[in-house]
Amino acid sequence: MPGAPNHCSCGAESAPTRLFEIASPTSSARSILLRCGTCGSLFPEALPAASEAERRYDLGPDKRAWWRRLARRLVDLTRRRYIDRAIPATARRVLDYGCGAGGYLARVAVAGREAFGVDPIEPGETAKSWRWIVTDDMERLGPYDWITLGHVLEHLDDPARVLARLTALLAPAGGLWIATPNAESFLFDVARGAARDVDYPRHREVFARAGLEQRLRAAGLDITWVSPPRVNAVLNVATTARQIVDAPGPARLWLALAAHLLKSRRYRDAQSPELIALCRIRSADRFRAR
Repeated sequence: MPGAPNHCSCGAESAPTRLFEIASPTSSARSILLRCGTCGSLFPEALPAASEAERRYDLGPDKRAWWRRLARRLVDLTRRRYIDRAIPATARRVLDYGCGAGGYLARVAVAGREAFGVDPIEPGETAKSWRWIVTDDMERLGPYDWITLGHVLEHLDDPARVLARLTALLAPAGGLWIATPNAESFLFDVARGAARDVDYPRHREVFARAGLEQRLRAAGLDITWVSPPRVNAVLNVATTARQIVDAPGPARLWLALAAHLLKSRRYRDAQSPELIALCRIRSADRFRAR
């Protein structure tokens, strides 16, 4: 198998389950998707060179047709709390870890609020309302009232280290908002390697809820799980459907989506394509930090 060996970040020594073959949409890179027998994470058996994954990032301006941009704005009106990442009005210092082009920061950088963004690829242009910084400056400019990771954890080679570092940067009453793909999503069963959140080779690891909770608690955080907006599952299925070439594939996807949306919230959240966690410093640790 070409490429560098990959592993589950939980460090389990038990043999993972081999699921199915996955392939890069932009190169000849291929691998096998594995499931960790300990924490349930999904991860590719091998990864190509880092440069191959980086070529798939695009931080340029939105090039979608005007009607698609308008449609997305209308959709976003139905999920305002999700788009704002539950930021409280009292948050005065905000850090977006993995900010990309800074769309979220431009949205929440209102008067009286300092907004900072970290990303390995410096945006070509940044709005005057927020500031792009390097990771080495995070401690110097902290602490922060609100830290967000919007679909970032699945890209990291050491998520536990990053979570511990960001927890240490939170103000005592601060919060950490995380959204990441769900390894127990119904789409992995239906679409297999064509599921949007396989996203090989960019995604190093997709977490199951129990595994993510273990990592968050190890970082010293209390967790409140938040139900993803139903429209997020619709958008995920629409993207996945465009990646399936066999004729019956998209029909199976939409039928699976209909069944998913009809479930009770408890079962819908368990198999949602997305996990959303709202985290605070553990109560005892917060008391000691004061």
